[in-house]
Amino acid sequence: MVKATYRASIVLLLLASCFSTTQLARAQVAPTNSAAISGSVSDSSGKRVVNANVTLSGPRSAATQTDAHGLFVFVGVPFGTYQLSAAAQGLGTVTRSITVEGDTNIVIQYQPLGGNLKVIANVSSSANALFNITPASITQVSPIANAFEGKTSWRTILEQIPGVAQAGLGNGENSQAGLPDSPIVPMQISINGALPYETATLLDDMPLIGGSFGLLAGSGTNLANYPLNGFDSADVVRGPGANAPSIVDSIGGSLVLHPFRAIEQNNYNVSVSTDPYGGIVANALMGLRWKKFSVVMTYGVNDSPGPLASAHVMANYIPATINGESFSCTGACHSSLPATSNYSGFPSYGYQTALLVCCAQNSTAWNQHSGSIAVNYALSPSANFELFYGGTTVNQRSLPIACTNIFTPPSSYSGSIAAGQYILPATFGTALEPIVFKQASSLLEEKLTMQVGRGTLRLAALQNRTFSSCVFSIDPSGNVQLFGGGTLNGMPAVFNGGSYNVTYTPIGLDTRQQSNNRDLLVGYSTPIGENFHAGTSFVKSYYDIPSQQSFQFGSFLGGNSLPSSVSQATNEFRLFIGGNLSARTSLDLSAYFVNADYHVQNPNDPTLATYIDEHYTYAAPRLGFVWRPTASLAVRAAAGGGFAEAPLFDLVGSNGTPDCSSGTSCVVTLTNTNLQPEKSFSFDLGTDIRLRRNTVLSLDIYRSNLYGQFYGSTSSTGTYLGLPLYTTQIGNLGESRYEGVLLDLRHDVPQGLYWSISGGLTRGYLVSVPAGFYNDPTVPCINCTNLTVVPNVNFNGTFDASIPYSQALGTLGYRWNPEKYINIVGTYYGNNNTYFRPAFVEWDANLGYPVHKNVALLVTFRNITGIYNNAEQIWGPTNLSGAPTMSGKPYPLFGEEYGPRTIIVTTMFHLQ
Repeated sequence: MVKATYRASIVLLLLASCFSTTQLARAQVAPTNSAAISGSVSDSSGKRVVNANVTLSGPRSAATQTDAHGLFVFVGVPFGTYQLSAAAQGLGTVTRSITVEGDTNIVIQYQPLGGNLKVIANVSSSANALFNITPASITQVSPIANAFEGKTSWRTILEQIPGVAQAGLGNGENSQAGLPDSPIVPMQISINGALPYETATLLDDMPLIGGSFGLLAGSGTNLANYPLNGFDSADVVRGPGANAPSIVDSIGGSLVLHPFRAIEQNNYNVSVSTDPYGGIVANALMGLRWKKFSVVMTYGVNDSPGPLASAHVMANYIPATINGESFSCTGACHSSLPATSNYSGFPSYGYQTALLVCCAQNSTAWNQHSGSIAVNYALSPSANFELFYGGTTVNQRSLPIACTNIFTPPSSYSGSIAAGQYILPATFGTALEPIVFKQASSLLEEKLTMQVGRGTLRLAALQNRTFSSCVFSIDPSGNVQLFGGGTLNGMPAVFNGGSYNVTYTPIGLDTRQQSNNRDLLVGYSTPIGENFHAGTSFVKSYYDIPSQQSFQFGSFLGGNSLPSSVSQATNEFRLFIGGNLSARTSLDLSAYFVNADYHVQNPNDPTLATYIDEHYTYAAPRLGFVWRPTASLAVRAAAGGGFAEAPLFDLVGSNGTPDCSSGTSCVVTLTNTNLQPEKSFSFDLGTDIRLRRNTVLSLDIYRSNLYGQFYGSTSSTGTYLGLPLYTTQIGNLGESRYEGVLLDLRHDVPQGLYWSISGGLTRGYLVSVPAGFYNDPTVPCINCTNLTVVPNVNFNGTFDASIPYSQALGTLGYRWNPEKYINIVGTYYGNNNTYFRPAFVEWDANLGYPVHKNVALLVTFRNITGIYNNAEQIWGPTNLSGAPTMSGKPYPLFGEEYGPRTIIVTTMFHLQ
């Protein structure tokens, strides 16, 4: 019988301490922050300048010319900080920074000597509430601002945006899932329901690709590698926007990061926050300006004892000797995992675990250092050079994977462990020595922007490297406390917590992984006439991930490695044109041409000495349209294609020998180098309506049809060594679909009562499967010609899509000024959420108060109700008899923790 699951992966229990599988993430759409920028250019006498070249550089780059009246306009500009340049014959070129927070009118006038651009006015529109007039849905956030407020995780920022969800960590199967806020926890996002490998992360339009613990090679970008304090702004782009810089791995949307731009004056900022576990979070920023040169430097420290600090932890690896006498454990000292653990296609894991419990001092502390430097130098009035570097280093001593154990003691047992169901660490890893995690990243970008003719030329290069390692070993001897029952010299033994000297069979693991990602960008855009602009861009991206693993069991040593020659690459060429068709309409059109290839070892070669090369080409358009019949109404639409190459992990490795370690069945995973890339067609329809001066209603609906989506299916394929054999392989589906709807209503004022509420639904499901997908006589379809969904087979159980994922966010607050406010925020996570919990609401309260003109205080009462805030519960006894269900099916193992109920106090200092 075929049992199909999204991105199923079987990992040896030994390696599970450092790796986990990814899960399908559900998401929704969200409101946007964008504006129209209009203005005029005048000479020193006040006379309007005709045909002056005006360029905009920042979260969105665009160029235009002033018309016969010296006027210009940019439509659909995301909120943020921009460089605005004006160039006119005989007057020269000058550049200044502007901040866009709403529809804006700017008057530009040259000073008498033509030395500087003079911004006479920067007037926001009368409506302070967000009003989107772009074809796509775009929300902009400020990572550096969130870092200075004491936040340490991208998840904290992004998961509250409807339409964005954090990809699951394997439902707690990875040890890091029990340590909320840890910088080692992998952070991948899903936009508009798409999986992480279908959601692009870009730096200035160039893709970032990097992995770490628990992530499969090439399966998306791990944001935990990149410092929050290193980026000025980030755009969450949902759907098929016509101005999207890339369609590669952008089926659901893109997260576009932006480093700091040129600054106009010196400024210094310092922020110190408490850590949820009693540690400290500190950030500093220094911005310097000297003539044509500016530099912004940031540095941050996240030093935390972790949720367990230095505590007694449990490990149940079987000692070799106790007090010098050999030890064995039989009968009631062992049990297997519950038979309900069949969500990945198998009757039971069947791993045997001892119920002898050793207690030792351990620590879950971590220490992270991160920072960046952004250099900007004006080479000439028409040329600008930028250099950006950002990086992080993390060290953490942590606990291993957790597994469920059922303890049924013998009748003679009188120990301190009661009968029942427990969640204990796995059979090895931390009896005396913790796992040591290390993670580091290095991100370097060089960019040159210059005016060539009437247009703007961009040249950029990116070097992106990430590193991670996971090391642990068992100390051969030591004094520990023992709990539980067993046998010693063949006689029943009861351990009640006394101190015993134990020795262990040597066991250890050393795994290292390095991701190398290099990009090159060339782009040119130019105005056409008074209302249009056009251009082209080319982006080349290369990715490889050399890794090595070694492990030891007693005298047995083993290991493997992935050579750096295993790689993927994409080349993407884009042509675009757009502008204002009239005073009320704008149109954008882009055409994308993609060439993708991979170079991997031949899985059918026992020596892995030969390689396979595959090349794919794809072309797709994207179209965006905005109609504004009145100043209070905008109707927008976007449609177009997308492309996703198979994650590198699905293309490497060997077919291998079946694993029969469970004793009840054998499993094998086959590599499929014939995978075809995913292709998609999506549309997004939306409207914004200004109900009153400060109140805006937004509505968005979207649908993405995917063709050839990657799908892991596990089926019974006979027997091996007399045991049932289950075979897993990744293949291509026929057609699948993501779709969703979002309604957003917000009232925002500079002073007074403000509020917002948003909610949405999203779901994903199969439409058709390839012919022959069902080939077992036990299912009601054999070599089907009817390719529609088959109930209870295609998309049911764990990944049942009949119930959409719902998410909502509500805010109520009062503001005296930007730094003096109070609010309460509630976030609703519906069924099928990425915490693997039943639907729940998490509440926060925030208070901002200016102590001095240069000092502000921020107090956050996080997780007020304490929902799922006890990280320690996953290491101790728990009652799973009332385990939550997902679409009527039991949750596999247990859910993730949200984070502790705590008060975080942040003090911010600013000097300019």
